[in-house]
Amino acid sequence: MLPAAAALASDAVLLRELLAVSLTGVILYSPRYNHTRSGEIVDFTFEYLNPAAQRMMSMPEVPTVTHNQQWPQSIAHGTFAFHVDAYESGEPREFNINYQADGYDNYYRLAARRAGAGLLVSFTDTADQPRSPVEEALRESQAAEQAARAEAEAQRQRFYEVLMQLPAYVAVYHGPNHIYQLVNLPYQSLFPHRSFIGRPFREGTPEASELGVVALFDRVYQTGEPYHAHEMEGWFDFQGNGQPEQVFLNFYLHPLRDPHGRIDGLLDFSYNVTEQVCARQQAERLNQELETRVQQRTGELTASNQELTRTNVDLDTFIYTASHDLKTPVSNIEGLLLALQEELPAEVRQAGVVQPLLDHMQGAVERFQLTIAQLTDVARLQAAQAQPAEVVDLAVLVEDLRLDLTSLLATTGTRLTLDVAACPQVSFAPRHLRSIVYNLLSNAIKYCHPGRLPHVQLRCRSTDALVVLEVEDNGLGLTPDQQGQLFGLFRRLHDHVEGSGLGLYMVKRLVENTGGTIGVQSQAGAGSTFTVTLPRAGHAGTAPAG
Repeated sequence: MLPAAAALASDAVLLRELLAVSLTGVILYSPRYNHTRSGEIVDFTFEYLNPAAQRMMSMPEVPTVTHNQQWPQSIAHGTFAFHVDAYESGEPREFNINYQADGYDNYYRLAARRAGAGLLVSFTDTADQPRSPVEEALRESQAAEQAARAEAEAQRQRFYEVLMQLPAYVAVYHGPNHIYQLVNLPYQSLFPHRSFIGRPFREGTPEASELGVVALFDRVYQTGEPYHAHEMEGWFDFQGNGQPEQVFLNFYLHPLRDPHGRIDGLLDFSYNVTEQVCARQQAERLNQELETRVQQRTGELTASNQELTRTNVDLDTFIYTASHDLKTPVSNIEGLLLALQEELPAEVRQAGVVQPLLDHMQGAVERFQLTIAQLTDVARLQAAQAQPAEVVDLAVLVEDLRLDLTSLLATTGTRLTLDVAACPQVSFAPRHLRSIVYNLLSNAIKYCHPGRLPHVQLRCRSTDALVVLEVEDNGLGLTPDQQGQLFGLFRRLHDHVEGSGLGLYMVKRLVENTGGTIGVQSQAGAGSTFTVTLPRAGHAGTAPAG
């Protein structure tokens, strides 16, 4: 038996009975010393626990652990120092503590005194005795405070987790030097080569000084007024290679306060808008370039239109002058040719090639007169003043044209199919509409294919705003190159048919002068389809007079 236990052996039975019935917990300790530093108590060994102590501590009579092993937080709470003081002083000591550590949460009252080589400690646990109203209120207040702290800690942890995972750049700074306390993952990922925690902002992000951001930090910290910047531009060395990269940030800086309302830190919240800013800037540049090109193209078109207008005026002047000045010489040639025929004896005219030559000359004069007449029509077309369109009965107009073309239809054996019931009335200058339809029908009949029976179809259909005329034939057709030249002035694409090359030119001018269009679809050797669109009554402007 150890010396401390031997002190109780004199009346062991009485002592044990007393300890057994005691409602107070009693512990007998022996000190444990530091082997390297003589006299320094570093712990206590359990020698004995009475039944009450065993019950309150949930421990055996002689525990195998030491005092500090059983209660590691006793050093911080001061209970270990209390035991050492009682042993070393040899005088009774008392100590009251609300011990909330190491799995315990009770209010203890302790009394200790050295007994020989041991230390006797008696204690009461308020959980083992009825509590006073004051103690109950204190414990409820402590429990509420502890729950509030736990809830606050849980909320702080949740807030921390949210900040760490936000798809934005978040940092928390402390003190007037703005020491990094928290940096979330996106913020750190921007600068994988840098460390931030514990460093001032101006050191962790040196580029910010040049941008004036440090001054903003100081202002928010001093005034308590938040700061927000929209699309702030910055240049940062993200990769640590000495090559700054451009970035645009929506930046928000908010002051943080301690429990007393004093500013003690800042919250930095920002997110990257570089892609949006660059996309907008690119769109603005493209729009500016497009506007510049449109202005340039407009000045090209204006110049071209002016040049074209001058050319048209010159052409109109030439056509008018030519048609006027050539009439008299051609008439004189025709008179001389008639006089020559009358003066030549019959035997001379009938001899050799005289009469065929005279006939050829007469044909040339007639073709020349036809060309002059068409030039006159073109001149009238160019100089005509606008006049209101009339409502033309298309069926009547087409029937008159069919009668005019009777001889040509019979000569060529052409079958003419007319289908104009869908648009019986057309708003147009009658003379011009007649010229358009006549030229299209006569060309379709004249340029027939020698290898098949000619068939020409005239169709009409209408929409809310347009009247559409189609003339389709199965004649010679046109190559793509011929289609590109078709509506030019004096363009003749087939020499075996007489003509001046003015007909389709005049048709195009008549149609386009009223806001209409004309086009052709053709295949060489298969035939052609001409399509004319004209504005309906109420949608057209004014048609030029002939």
